[in-house]
Amino acid sequence: MTKNPNNLNWFTKLLKNNDEVLGLFVGILTSLTFILTKVGQIHLTDLELLVGVDILNIAVLAIALVSIKGVPLTIESMEFNKLISLLNLKTESDGKRILTRVNELIKQLVYSIKWFIIILSAFYLLQLFVDTTQQPYEKLKETINSNYSILKLLSKGAENDISSSEFLFLEILTNSTNLFSGAYLFLAFQVLFLVTIEDDNKTWKLKKYVPLSIAFLITLANVAFFVTGFFGAHLSSVSHIIRLIGGIYNGIAMLLLFSRFISMEYFFQNSKKTWQRNFYFYGTVIALPLYVVAQPLYGLFNAVEVGEGATLFKSIVFLICFWGKLVFLLFVFAMLNKKWIHAYLFMVLSQQDTLTNISIDLSDVDDLETDE
Repeated sequence: MTKNPNNLNWFTKLLKNNDEVLGLFVGILTSLTFILTKVGQIHLTDLELLVGVDILNIAVLAIALVSIKGVPLTIESMEFNKLISLLNLKTESDGKRILTRVNELIKQLVYSIKWFIIILSAFYLLQLFVDTTQQPYEKLKETINSNYSILKLLSKGAENDISSSEFLFLEILTNSTNLFSGAYLFLAFQVLFLVTIEDDNKTWKLKKYVPLSIAFLITLANVAFFVTGFFGAHLSSVSHIIRLIGGIYNGIAMLLLFSRFISMEYFFQNSKKTWQRNFYFYGTVIALPLYVVAQPLYGLFNAVEVGEGATLFKSIVFLICFWGKLVFLLFVFAMLNKKWIHAYLFMVLSQQDTLTNISIDLSDVDDLETDE
């Protein structure tokens, strides 16, 4: 039996035009499942719930990666001509120069977001591995609290000491993926905030070494402090500090990038679909800031127990992160698909000379005194 291509195209079009609705439906369904589990209507343990949230985060990242790869990154000629007329550019050559620059910037932005998705997927795969195969932290925390280095744990050779060492080595990997995913968010922010293309409008000038070096140095410190110890601090204290630093680093990167997204939200205000307009308005002003706030809580997974235990606390944090990722990735997909992010960059670059002249020629506020 052959598939009807018209039915397949109809289904693809349905997904493309209603991705926000489907995302909202999945998010609400997930939240309801979480709530019903805690009130006893659905019988899942905290660990099963956590594993389910891990899988949801991995799934939304995988779908986002496939979706973004399928979006054309360049502006078509008809859209380009419309932008030329709307922005009243003096010559067509000016428009073509800006167009080349915009297309390269979009490639940079998508490159950074793709690597953010890939590395964050590795983070959640590691979390899933820890949550399904390793001993829970509650069984190991006494050992970790009473030791100062992994070398000391390995020298003892007891079963619990070996398990604690394995747990900490996996934690180094999860901390590293968290840090490097944040580094690529920093790069995405650079694309929208700085001039990251050379004057030839083709050569990339993306300063990768700054955010990646920060992630590398913190990871290196994590390895050194875990393996050899840190001025007599217990391994648990070192773990909490490194996790907290990683969460803050990732949160700052998100804050910077999301602040640029909020400035783009006005494109959705003219959307013909009211529900879509409301989804992105509340998504950018509520869901994304909550995602930023949740990031530093990564450092408290094993330091604070809320309610029944650390597993429940971790599930709540990852559920908030799931909502944040849902809005963030849908926002990026919609802005790329509708070419609104192209229009935003085109508008900013077309007015760059004017803004520069204003900043140079306009007097400081202190100098604006009225003559008497």
